[in-house]
Amino acid sequence: MSNLPKGWIKCQLGDVVEYGKTNKVEPINIPENAWMLELEDIEKDTSKLLKRLSFSERLSKSTKNYFKKGDVLYGKLRPYLNKVIIADQDGFCTTEIVPINPNSIVDGWYLFYWFKYSEFLKYVESVSHGIQMPRLGTEAGLKAPFRLAPLAEQKRIVTKLDNLFAHTRRARQELDHIPKLIERYKQAILSAAFRSDLTADWRKENPNIETAAELLIRIYKEKLQKYEEKSKKSKKIVLSNDKDYVIESWKYTTLETIAEEIVDCPHSTPKWVKDGFICVRTTQFERFKLKMDNLRYVSQETFQERILRLKPQAGDILYSREGGILGIACQIPPNVELCLGQRMMLIRCNDNWLSGEYLTMLLNSEIILSKVKDLITGTASPHLNVGDVKSFEIPLPPVLEQQEIIKRVKNYFQAIDRLEQEYQKAMKFLDRLEQSTLAKAFRGEIVPQDPNDEPASILLERIQKERENQPKPKKRQLSLFKEK
Repeated sequence: MSNLPKGWIKCQLGDVVEYGKTNKVEPINIPENAWMLELEDIEKDTSKLLKRLSFSERLSKSTKNYFKKGDVLYGKLRPYLNKVIIADQDGFCTTEIVPINPNSIVDGWYLFYWFKYSEFLKYVESVSHGIQMPRLGTEAGLKAPFRLAPLAEQKRIVTKLDNLFAHTRRARQELDHIPKLIERYKQAILSAAFRSDLTADWRKENPNIETAAELLIRIYKEKLQKYEEKSKKSKKIVLSNDKDYVIESWKYTTLETIAEEIVDCPHSTPKWVKDGFICVRTTQFERFKLKMDNLRYVSQETFQERILRLKPQAGDILYSREGGILGIACQIPPNVELCLGQRMMLIRCNDNWLSGEYLTMLLNSEIILSKVKDLITGTASPHLNVGDVKSFEIPLPPVLEQQEIIKRVKNYFQAIDRLEQEYQKAMKFLDRLEQSTLAKAFRGEIVPQDPNDEPASILLERIQKERENQPKPKKRQLSLFKEK
């Protein structure tokens, strides 16, 4: 934009602040009770401080940046996450956060809002270097675009933005309750389904269907016949006791009893190649859905080795049992050939007696998830034992009722998903509203100009003279931060 209000000036960030100039401090010189800020402590986009930990709680061993109260703290790593806050007290931070000192010509909050503005965000996205972990370098940061307004007008703009953004923050806080409510509602639907409540009316209308007890006997016979055909000794099928029933036509049994196949993943790290056969990872798992992006591949030889136990097929259930993502179930979509990576199990159902969709819904329900929490072992690498998963207690309804449950849960979920879509639209509207407000602010349209304000050009001249008159920096005494 070339037409700026009178008194404004278009310049570079490095003309007004010393981006990238930091005070490095070694851990030995950091007080134990000092605030230790990491990027993970700042919520993306919202600039909300999620947690505040001390040096003694973090026990960090790497060099840190020192910052003062009032500094603008800018996250230069993956800058598209838009992590920026203003320090409310002195502290220390990761070197991936750049402390920027406001000065006599730029207000800290004015600078903060500029960092949130789309023009700056688009610039840093275009110049950030690094593919996996992009960051804004010092030279690129110094050359970033900036619009300098008279200092008095900066303060008026900040006051106005604070007032306007207070409304959008309150709206976001209210909207933030919706995802949790949606998840609770979905879990309530699933709980009703697997308590047999969701299809109570359907059972009254269909009294003469095969009961779960009859179904379990059929499962036993079909499995026995299958094992005999393969000349293998049949496994003992455990039928539930009468006291375990949910209702008369349902039965409780174990996952191992009613699953067609259950296999664990190969206990080896796959050797990745640039192109080849898909090897699925737990990072692709979502509840009810396998994400088919950011794929990794293995060679044909590795693929064949990893499908020896059982070759995955469409409709099979992938179940995460180790690592940061535990207890998530999703089905393999049609027309996808893949092998198992690590930290997962493969469960195959037989539609003659157990629907894969039904079991996926059950595994993702609080009925199973609550048990998973109690079964997790290991602290360094939390995991579920394969035997515990096989022993999951499963409420088994008749086959026809399973299909009715699937239909009703899907119908409810579709209605809930429409609510989630409206939530996403509302959040995007707030994003557009905030960016529109920032655009007006940095066009000089949000508050009136005052001809008596000191022009930005004079501010720039003053900061340049201040820099010229600054004494050459001496080596800092890091012991300054050491506790006495």
